[in-house]
Amino acid sequence: MENRFLSFGRDGKPVIKSFDGKEYPLPLNPSVSREGRPVVILAVDCSSSMEGEKISQAKQGALDFAGTALRKGYSMGLIKFDTEASLICEPTINISSISSAIEKFTAGGITNLTDALKIAFAKLKGKGGCAVIATDGYPTERSSALDTADRMKKNRIEILAISTEDADQDFISRLVSRKDLNLKVRDAELKTGFKRIAEKLPYKAIGYGGG
Repeated sequence: MENRFLSFGRDGKPVIKSFDGKEYPLPLNPSVSREGRPVVILAVDCSSSMEGEKISQAKQGALDFAGTALRKGYSMGLIKFDTEASLICEPTINISSISSAIEKFTAGGITNLTDALKIAFAKLKGKGGCAVIATDGYPTERSSALDTADRMKKNRIEILAISTEDADQDFISRLVSRKDLNLKVRDAELKTGFKRIAEKLPYKAIGYGGG
């Protein structure tokens, strides 16, 4: 799928576009098996501070992240967290399922990162893989989030983060597996940050199906 990228069509639905402006429908079932793929869980902060342009950018950015992760050979799951955390998409290689889950992003509530990490841990424990956190703020329970992150790292789970400048950078630097795995961006760069962090996923697996 060279020179093509994931985007939104004129009807607002996800499509594959080429740089010459042509649009192609998404394959409902990519031509690779999910078996043997590493898993990446993307957890997106949907607390009240994300309201407005940030949540819009997060939606677009998460779709870009998915396109890059699938092309690099990952199966992707999706968590949204605010006052509560929920797994809104089981790990999959179906981009349409991921896109439908992304549409569930709405902003409100506080930043319950701990429960998001616990859900990701449950999905990745014993399998390795990666968890990517996207946040613009301060977690409600800092110490419990760090405790959960430490357990994840001891179980060979890589933790990466996209964080805006107003996020708690000291906390984020302790959360991630390595300091270079925290991508700090300005609010206006949040969308592009998702694709940039996807490029930092630590290894490639099976190539994404397509010509």
